[in-house]
Amino acid sequence: MPRHSKNNTASGVFTYAERQMTEYGTRHKRMGLNTKRKFDSCYLCLQTARTPMLCRQGHISCRECVLANIIEQKQAIERAQRAYEEQKEKEQRESTRARQKMEEEEVRTWGRRQVGLEVVARDESAKSVDNVEEKDVRLLEYEDGKRGEVFALRRTHEHAPEPRKAEPIVASFWVPSQTPSATHPIRPPSSQSPQCTASHSHPLKLSHLTRVIFKTDSLGSKLCPSCDRPFHNGTQIDVLRSCGHTTCHSCTRTFVLTSKACFVCQEKVSKMDVLRVDSEGTAFAAAGGQMVASQYTSALQA
Repeated sequence: MPRHSKNNTASGVFTYAERQMTEYGTRHKRMGLNTKRKFDSCYLCLQTARTPMLCRQGHISCRECVLANIIEQKQAIERAQRAYEEQKEKEQRESTRARQKMEEEEVRTWGRRQVGLEVVARDESAKSVDNVEEKDVRLLEYEDGKRGEVFALRRTHEHAPEPRKAEPIVASFWVPSQTPSATHPIRPPSSQSPQCTASHSHPLKLSHLTRVIFKTDSLGSKLCPSCDRPFHNGTQIDVLRSCGHTTCHSCTRTFVLTSKACFVCQEKVSKMDVLRVDSEGTAFAAAGGQMVASQYTSALQA
């Protein structure tokens, strides 16, 4: 059947427009300038950073936002660690209780055998099986602290957990009384220190933050204090960790690194004190950054 306006998917071959209409598979989308975060925007609130702070990887955040985020992450790590320790203690108590119950049952069985209340019938086949499994049998000595009596018990394995039986498959699993139980093990927190919320996370500390000082004009635009060129997403902006002043990379290389002093306040600067502000780019070829976004959606299979 040929393709017409009311049924544009009747052909056996997809066109590019038809392929873009599908809801599964790997989809690519060209990112424009409106999807890019501005160089002076906070990574947390996505607004223009108020009292901007810079981490060692060049990510800008508001001072209020980054402090609140660090405190929240520390509290979450403490809660996760506390829950993990409580779960471990609970498992240890259950293991100890099961071990004590097993030992009490064996002592009770041994006592019944001593007074002749329990007689184990053994035939020739059972004896042959016992001879084969004799290697796994070990003698355990239990000493009673009050009476000083020592007796031996025979068992195949010490503190061996009972084999778990597979739960039967219930057809009516949606019925509340027949819903199978599932345990969710609690794992320790993956990181013991707060992480930066940027795309490439890294450890974040208060001592790693640097105050960023921008020079602004009457319109509020950020400028380089040396050449007075306005900053934008395509500009390579350097922050001096010793004082916090910002300059473009060309002025940093020409004036700051040669004189080893800040252009604004004459503070001593070394090469290790220069931090590059991370920018998402302009979505153009010169300083585009990530220009194509990809998303994969699996198709339903019968």
